[in-house]
Amino acid sequence: MRRLAVILAVAAGLAVAVSGSATAMVPGPPFLSAQPSPVRLGDTVTITGRQWPVIEFCTRRVRLRLQSDQNAVQIGFVRVRDNGRFRRLFTPMAGRIGAGRWRVVARLRCESGEDGSANFITRRAQLRILP
Repeated sequence: MRRLAVILAVAAGLAVAVSGSATAMVPGPPFLSAQPSPVRLGDTVTITGRQWPVIEFCTRRVRLRLQSDQNAVQIGFVRVRDNGRFRRLFTPMAGRIGAGRWRVVARLRCESGEDGSANFITRRAQLRILP
């Protein structure tokens, strides 16, 4: 019994050493960021996501939108890579988008494991646009 406990402790230690840390084995929630903020109209914003699920019942396309209290503009779609990350460049242009406080909204469609109904994973990042 004692020998089994020692073997399990050594195996757990090797798993932590190989992965780098104990927390590296547990995936976290998806993250979304939009940089730089604030940004001026006509300048490029980099929208990045990490730790998005790459599993059989989730699509690999994330829909990106820019929303304010009064308006919403579709940025487009981006594909989630095998490592759970994505990156999209976006340039807010005058005429379609005004200066002010906006939210970048990323939405990924997944299916329920029980009945196939749609479950969405949604994350938001703040973005301030200057004239």
